[in-house]
Amino acid sequence: MKLTFLGTSHGITEKNAFCSSTLVTVGGAQYLVDVGAPVDTLLLNRDIPFRDLRGAFITHPHQDHYVGLAQLTYTVEDFGCFADVAFPVYAPEGIDFSALNVFLWGDPRGHDRYRVENPPERRIRFRVYPDADPAGSPIFDDGTLRVTAYPVRHIPHSHAFLLEAEGKRVVFTGDLLRDLSDYPRVITDPGKEPLDLVVTEAAHVRLDDPDTPAILGRSRTKTLVISHRAPGRNPLSLVEALAERIKPIEVVAAHDGMIVEI
Repeated sequence: MKLTFLGTSHGITEKNAFCSSTLVTVGGAQYLVDVGAPVDTLLLNRDIPFRDLRGAFITHPHQDHYVGLAQLTYTVEDFGCFADVAFPVYAPEGIDFSALNVFLWGDPRGHDRYRVENPPERRIRFRVYPDADPAGSPIFDDGTLRVTAYPVRHIPHSHAFLLEAEGKRVVFTGDLLRDLSDYPRVITDPGKEPLDLVVTEAAHVRLDDPDTPAILGRSRTKTLVISHRAPGRNPLSLVEALAERIKPIEVVAAHDGMIVEI
C-alpha cells in the first residue's frame, strides 16, 4: 500500500499548499481519502489516470475536505476523453449532492441528477453512508480495499476511516476535537490489531496541550503522520517535540507530495 499526500493544508490560507486529499494505491487500483481542491489537477500532475480510481471517501462535511469534488465531477462528466472513468464517492450525511448539478450546470430541472442513488450511467456515483456505529461500520469493500468508518465528534457526521489492504491496516482520523477526546479507540484499543500507520489531522488539535502526548502516545502503530496541520497553531517545532515525547512511535509531519509506502 502506498499513500501519496496530495494536499495536507488546513485550508486555503497558505501559499503553495492544497486542501486535504490523499491518494491510496493498492496494486494498480487508486483510491482517494478526502477530495480537497484541486484534486483533479494534482492527480493529472502526477500522471494518475482517472480511470484507475476505484473509490473516494469523505471524512466529514467541511468544504476543504470535499470541494475538489465539484471540479473533478465536471471534468469527468463533461469531457468525452474520460468516458472510461467510473467510481463511487462515499460521503457522510450533510453534503447535498443534488445541489451539485444546479451549481455546475445551472439546470434545476435536473436537480435530482446527483441524488444518492443516481442513475448507473453517471460515471461518478454518489453514495451517502450513515453515521457509523461506535464499534465501526463497513462502508466499502471491493475485494482489494476494505474501508470501515468510526464516528468522531469534530462536527456532526464526522468519521475516521480504517483502511485494510494487502495485510496492512491504516487509520485516517479526519478532523478531531481540540482536546482529542474523540481520538478513535480503534487506534488505542489493546484488543485490536496493531496498525501499520495512523494519519491524524492537526488543524484544531494543539500539539502542545498537556494531555496530547499521552493520548497520541497510546497509539498502537509504528508511525504517526501529522497532516492537515495549521502551521500557526502547530509549527514543526511542536511536531519535533511530540516525536521526542512519544518514542518509539515515529512521528512524521506530512507535506504536499509526500509519499509513504508500507
